[in-house]
Amino acid sequence: RAESPNPVAHTGPGSSARGRKANLSNAEPELLGAFFNSGLIESDTSRSSSFKQALDDYRELALSIPEPRFARSLVDGIQHDEPVYIRVSHNNLSNDPNPRRFFDAFGGKELSGAGSGRLEWAQEVASPENPLTVRVQVNRIWKHLFGAGLVETTNDFGQMGKTPTHPELLDRLANDFIDNGWSIKTAIRQLVLTRTYRMSSTPSEIALREDPNNALLQRMPIRRLDAELIRDHILLSSGELNTIKLGPSVPAFVGDLPDSRARPETGPLDGDGRRSIYLEQRRNYLSTFLRAFDMPNATESIGKRNVTNVPAQSLALMNDPFVHQQSTAWANRILKIQSDLDERIHNLHITAFSRPATRQELDWAKRFLVQMSADYNVDEEDPTVWSDLCHMIYNRKEFIYIF
Repeated sequence: RAESPNPVAHTGPGSSARGRKANLSNAEPELLGAFFNSGLIESDTSRSSSFKQALDDYRELALSIPEPRFARSLVDGIQHDEPVYIRVSHNNLSNDPNPRRFFDAFGGKELSGAGSGRLEWAQEVASPENPLTVRVQVNRIWKHLFGAGLVETTNDFGQMGKTPTHPELLDRLANDFIDNGWSIKTAIRQLVLTRTYRMSSTPSEIALREDPNNALLQRMPIRRLDAELIRDHILLSSGELNTIKLGPSVPAFVGDLPDSRARPETGPLDGDGRRSIYLEQRRNYLSTFLRAFDMPNATESIGKRNVTNVPAQSLALMNDPFVHQQSTAWANRILKIQSDLDERIHNLHITAFSRPATRQELDWAKRFLVQMSADYNVDEEDPTVWSDLCHMIYNRKEFIYIF
């Protein structure tokens, strides 16, 4: 073909004439393109200036297209039923193949569509007729808002799990969730506007005697903030929280972890002020501060986090350089407020606890400022004194607990 004076003629009978009329088959343009790319044929633009201009424009456009980015993905395969690996041995296969089907616990409906059956399987999972999926979802939403799920074992709705404390309520929430198009935002709005969510966390004597574990939801349980929310709350109080949405992740601060060749380059101490959801997570190099407050590892799915109260958490709030950095930023912001001492102290408490300071807290804060200014031998307006006060606010239990 390379010796042919007209290689295009070999792409098919009459292909040259049909090419001039733009009447080629689907395969012939691909074949011509392969010839051009391999150098077997070249375009002669000397006989047509318009063709030369069109070709130059095409080449310029082609060069302006950015390089493609490739990602691994799954491709649906050929439909087939696999045998059972008896006792999990690939050398001991069942004689008959195992038909593709949904969970036996939900009827074991066979999946007879073309391809692997993954799409049909996913449709069965998300089907309104499936009683489990929607209840697992609304139970997790309830757990995040109330501290404990209506089914305590959020990851186990089976025989080994706990039974619902309020099965009718769980059914009602599940039906509402389906009716509202599986909208998580709508479900959250529905729950936070309820009287149950707005109840006080202080129990009555009768409630403590009759329902000490709050199984009847007669009060709001006291909850500790998740690790990420504690960090975001610190940034919000100091005024350093960057509320910009989306964008690339920020490398996490790992400068306090042991050095090694595998350790990534550390990010800024404050994570550029971004919310914790935007911090880069490397499963072997997680944030020390977040791990102190029970952030789970990045190797498995966690439906219910551990909530501990250990000395490492108090030490983190006392000594972590991130907390000290934000205390200084908070103090500098407070000192810029042109107001009297009482208003500044009220501002601290409103920012941290969403309430003004009590009379006892006002008196305590004033005594603290006087004592610290004497210890440092500086004026009460010195940022160091106010930084210590902000640091004390960060270390109060009310800062990391919701009452």
